[in-house]
Amino acid sequence: MVGLLGLPAVAVANPDTETDAAVETTLDPELLSRTLDALVDAGAPSVLAEVRDGEAVWTEASGVRDPWLKVPTKPTDLVRVASITKPMVTTVVLQLVENGQLSLSDTIQDRLPGLLPYEEAITVEHLLNHTSGLPEYFLDIYPSLWNGDPADIEWGHWKYYSAEKLVAQATQHELYFAPGEQWSYTNTGYVVLGLLIEDITGNTLESELTERVLGPAEMTRTQLPTWNPFIMGPHPRAQLPTGYGDGSYFDTTEFNPSQLWAAGHAVSTPGDINKLFAALSDGTLLSEESVMNMRTLTPQSGNAYGLGLQAIPVGGCDDFPEGIAYGHTGGSFGATSFSFHSPDGDRQVTFTVMADFQFAPTDEIATAMANFTNAAMCDVDTTGATTFSAGPDIDTVMLDQWGTRD
Repeated sequence: MVGLLGLPAVAVANPDTETDAAVETTLDPELLSRTLDALVDAGAPSVLAEVRDGEAVWTEASGVRDPWLKVPTKPTDLVRVASITKPMVTTVVLQLVENGQLSLSDTIQDRLPGLLPYEEAITVEHLLNHTSGLPEYFLDIYPSLWNGDPADIEWGHWKYYSAEKLVAQATQHELYFAPGEQWSYTNTGYVVLGLLIEDITGNTLESELTERVLGPAEMTRTQLPTWNPFIMGPHPRAQLPTGYGDGSYFDTTEFNPSQLWAAGHAVSTPGDINKLFAALSDGTLLSEESVMNMRTLTPQSGNAYGLGLQAIPVGGCDDFPEGIAYGHTGGSFGATSFSFHSPDGDRQVTFTVMADFQFAPTDEIATAMANFTNAAMCDVDTTGATTFSAGPDIDTVMLDQWGTRD
């Protein structure tokens, strides 16, 4: 991320207060609005965002909820935040550790006998930081993904899977590597963590997340669906390319959340996600020691991932004196979410772009996302300064990161 200093302070009205009194901040509303709109100009159907600088809040949306009725998207609309669910699950796991009900060094073989068919010891910590070597189940429930083809998703996104079935799909394959030796992002590990939480507490994962995370963090808009494929409230539509090469799309708004469960079934808003990370920073959810453990980055990940938490470099910004922002991204079919925050929780940036970077990446949207991120995190306008790449094709990512199918 590029950041510069020396921008003048401006006053931004705080919509969370009862009055319209201005709050002193460096947020630039005109720059934020312009770079947000640029995401739609680059090809995203819609985008919604909330940026916080202390008590100052800027929240806005651009684009339309659907291509037919053309109803404008609102910043309070609900979206599938996918893997941003992982920090929520991690929070519950670390609360169980704080309470003495669990240890990061506990093995899944001891805690959930018979679930994993491997002799190698896989610990709770391995699952949290993606060093377990567990295979990824998505490649088995959507086999066409092996060729970078989303065709199986067109009808398969309605199908229900139990958590045990997801784990069984993945574990029919050998471990990608010995636990702890390498890093490979896997949804399978977080499904196992969901089963572990239920086994320890005797309650559903959703009830534990609600009581331990959503309630204390005051995340009143967040939903945790287990089987209902419909988003219950106003929301933008999600679309995915068919892969037929003719520019056609199919609608993936309705998606069976069982396919992600503990790895990514949450439906939320940018405002609620900012509340989550604020509650992590201010001690509402976890002790300072546990938060530091979350932020301890693994060398196997290239110092980019801790315990259920990602880190990105941020250069030259007052709010990021250590040059690092913490948070998480989330990619569901047809939506990409981004949520990163200063270590003290003072500067917060969360937004969702209704565009798919797994199957339809474009340099134009990637560049617009980078420009908005720089404006939101560092108050700097990088429009026209450089072009950002959307990254390699999905099949290259899968085969490089997830290994070779046996």
